[in-house]
Amino acid sequence: MVYQRPPQPIADLVNLKPDPLMLFGPDPDYIVIADRPMYPSIEELREPKVKLAGRQINPDAFTPYGTRGFHNPRLHQLSTGEDHHFIGLPEEGSYRYFTWSPDGLQVAFCLVTEHGLQLWTANRNSRECYAVGEADINNSLGGVPYDFIGNDRFLIKRRIAGQVKPERTKSVTGPTVQDSSGKEGANRTYTNLLENEYDVALFRYYATGQLYMHRLDTGEEKAWAEPGIIAGLGDSPSGKYFVITYVVEPFSFNVPYDKFADKVQLLDQEGYVVRELTQRPTVEHLPPAFGAVITQPRRYSWRSDHPAQLYWTEALDGGDPRTPADYREQLYYLEAPFTGDPQPSIKLPLRFGALRWGRGDLAIAIDWEWATRRQVTRRWYPDEPEREPEVLFDHNWEDNYNDPGSVITTSLPSDHSVLLTRDDGQTLIMVGNGHSPDGPRPFVDALSLVTKAKTRLWESTPPYFERPLFFLDQDPNSFLLAREQSNERPNFFLRHLITGAETRVTNFPHPYPQLQHTQYELLTYAREDGVQLSGELHTPEGFRAGVDAPLPILMWAYPQEYKDADKAGQVTSSAHQFRRISPLSPLPFLAAGYAVFDDFAMPIVGEGEEEPNETFIEQVRMNAEAAVRKLVDGGVADPNRIFVGGHSYGAFMTAHLLAHTDLFAGGIARSGAFNRTLTPFGFQAEERTFWQVPDTYVRLSPFVHADKIDSPLLLIHGEDDSNSGTYPVQSKRMFTALDNLGKTARLCLLPYEDHSYAAEESILHMLWEMHRWMELYGTPQNGDARQPSSLSLAPSER
Repeated sequence: MVYQRPPQPIADLVNLKPDPLMLFGPDPDYIVIADRPMYPSIEELREPKVKLAGRQINPDAFTPYGTRGFHNPRLHQLSTGEDHHFIGLPEEGSYRYFTWSPDGLQVAFCLVTEHGLQLWTANRNSRECYAVGEADINNSLGGVPYDFIGNDRFLIKRRIAGQVKPERTKSVTGPTVQDSSGKEGANRTYTNLLENEYDVALFRYYATGQLYMHRLDTGEEKAWAEPGIIAGLGDSPSGKYFVITYVVEPFSFNVPYDKFADKVQLLDQEGYVVRELTQRPTVEHLPPAFGAVITQPRRYSWRSDHPAQLYWTEALDGGDPRTPADYREQLYYLEAPFTGDPQPSIKLPLRFGALRWGRGDLAIAIDWEWATRRQVTRRWYPDEPEREPEVLFDHNWEDNYNDPGSVITTSLPSDHSVLLTRDDGQTLIMVGNGHSPDGPRPFVDALSLVTKAKTRLWESTPPYFERPLFFLDQDPNSFLLAREQSNERPNFFLRHLITGAETRVTNFPHPYPQLQHTQYELLTYAREDGVQLSGELHTPEGFRAGVDAPLPILMWAYPQEYKDADKAGQVTSSAHQFRRISPLSPLPFLAAGYAVFDDFAMPIVGEGEEEPNETFIEQVRMNAEAAVRKLVDGGVADPNRIFVGGHSYGAFMTAHLLAHTDLFAGGIARSGAFNRTLTPFGFQAEERTFWQVPDTYVRLSPFVHADKIDSPLLLIHGEDDSNSGTYPVQSKRMFTALDNLGKTARLCLLPYEDHSYAAEESILHMLWEMHRWMELYGTPQNGDARQPSSLSLAPSER
């Protein structure tokens, strides 16, 4: 079968010009702007790739597979409103990884070539550009492959000169053998792992790099530190020391590379080893519980307000959150010249989450616990580690209505972040979503460290929905604000927190004016056990519920686990928000006259000791019944033309709803998992393994209930899905079961596509399949819209 296109009103929503990249510099008057790429073609997805250690690598370019760049980079000056194009760049070039130098006088970026990435730099004032070396950067493992060291030097990760690619031996020398370790562990179902010694050699070849120190003033470049598989690098605020992490052998066949054994070293500014910090084994055998961690030192980071003080944490509970413990984490530190023993700092009762630095008597530590959904924000005193931290907030992260928000940081010239404070450092600035039963109203608050009282400094005001994005480093009273309305797309403004003065930054037009007047309503309702629910109803322009004929409707959802029924029903969207229409969402079908009930609530609640998945089927059924009742009773939905769908876990939900209800004319399941015995060490929020609760895994497998599915089911899957747990075989086996049971089903396998779909042809074909399915089975044929049939695969024949 060849690729198809949906009706033109739907197709028109696919390749709209996306918003550009905007990168503010240290001087807020200058912004780097570059046009984002459109969807690639299927031919672009056919670029070569090798699958190694959980990564997909372009072997010709030493980049992650699918690396695509921005176009037409330019410098926008706010004070004049003018765009200035860079000088000396290749025509039609494609670029990635834009960064500013600390002083804001240089912009660096990588040119994307068929042979690899090449570093370029541009002077802000002259806008003249030049290349920094050849297109020989090693970016196989992703991430920004270079870093400014001060304003006049780069560290660049390049390939190993003269390295020879290993060749697969033509002779078979023996089998591939693995021995079990005898240790308990619970690894998720990873994809694209190493499988044999040739894979090991190939991964070593593509992942190994050499750092070079390049001087901008002289062009001099020399090798820096030892070559290896570099997984992390961070410089101290003083710029005199570096923490580097190398992946080391032997490599694992059971986990991706970010869980491989590694070593962490402290280097000086010349790249020589000052101290070996730790060596850590492969992470294959963590306890089977969320929040399980290794027992070795981890999470190395520099203290931002100190020239060279290095922190890390170590587990005190054996890394197992199931073990009772008064304290679960111990922080340690070392400081220059790094010759003494590690010094203990504070202990944390819960699992370490994050640090935010301020000064000697002010830092923020965040720790958390999965079982209780608890997150604690503590103020502590780095220069007085024996002093007990003070709790600022003790918050359940499921409770959106009482979320206090997050502290704000700004960047120093060293490119390290510190807390944004006022009133001689006695007040913290915080931002939050401001959720309430009336919807979110984002805010900026001042938190007094003396009284612990909060003062509202700014709040989003209807009919607008406004969000503070970040505060400017050089003017911490100014922040970038996104402002939108239900029929007005987001635009950006610089706003002064004290005076309220604003400077408009963008003036983007409505991206789809043909749908500007579609209607939106946040519906609230309750399921039969009293749990409050909500969903976002979109209807075509001019539709009048209860007056006009009910509409065909597509309902789209994604299940979410909760430990508290009251918190499961909290409202998290605003009627004043602009609804973007992604072609991967259900909203394009508004253009075909369908109503859409998007993101309708699908909570799975397990309070106390109860596990949510023990009643998953019962709860998704109650959620769907309540939603359908609301739509039908309100005169919105034609009960004979209600379709349900979802992506990934939403596809899993869809199959269950067709098996356990008769509410739907059909279902659409994209990139789903349908046999839970193929994900035996957990899925989503399920911590228990198949061998602990085999009946639960079997009962939660829609594959087992395929004989109960009577409504037509469309299965769509990317042929190269690398997401944990959603192998393409999941949809293939589900289709085979439905086919042999005489059910109505269709399987569409999209060539070269991953868990989410990227190519324009694939997305258009997906929309065609979905529209065709709903038109075919939403219209009664011979008095019955559900005549069983087994349809061929598309777009490739199977």
